[in-house]
Amino acid sequence: MSLRDRVLACALFVASCGGPVPDIHYYELVVLQPARPPASDPRLVLVIQPLEVDAAYESERMVYRVSPYRIDYYHYHRWSAAPALTVADHLRKAYARTGKFRRVVLEPASRAELVLGGRLLALEEVDVSEESWYGKVEIELVLEARETGEIVWSRTFSERERMDRRSPEGLARALSVALDRIVAASAGPIADALVARVPDERPPGPRARR
Repeated sequence: MSLRDRVLACALFVASCGGPVPDIHYYELVVLQPARPPASDPRLVLVIQPLEVDAAYESERMVYRVSPYRIDYYHYHRWSAAPALTVADHLRKAYARTGKFRRVVLEPASRAELVLGGRLLALEEVDVSEESWYGKVEIELVLEARETGEIVWSRTFSERERMDRRSPEGLARALSVALDRIVAASAGPIADALVARVPDERPPGPRARR
């Protein structure tokens, strides 16, 4: 038997002893808030740019924490995309449902003066005890001028939601609820900043007759 054949036979033997590899399961965040009609003001176009993310949350693997000093990963349970993209897409869908904006887009619009970005600081399961677990999301949101980088509005949000069951699916639901609360709290101030900063290009309405 050649060396190549012996190596191949050894690899097949090791694979047969290890048993089948578990399937990988993928999860998404879901907007749970009802949709409201979009705003009519053309200035209320919200452009969301890709988020930066802390190193611990760059991987698609879902994170759980058993102490403030230690994090672990679910090996076979992952987000459907990198967390920075997953959260940005959830923000797009959630802001669009608030009724505060005319449109919400991820791709930069050519005439957009302001863009919303920020940094994802935490997206994880926190295990308090064998009977208590919650999902935690922490995010810094920054609305800035696209050309100059001037910060028009910013705030850091930290929300946690109790998990109804200790599972990756329970984590995805808890984080969805927590993110929806962040969107509800930030949509108004962001819309106000857009109206205050972006010129109103609508033609003036007819003057009232005297």
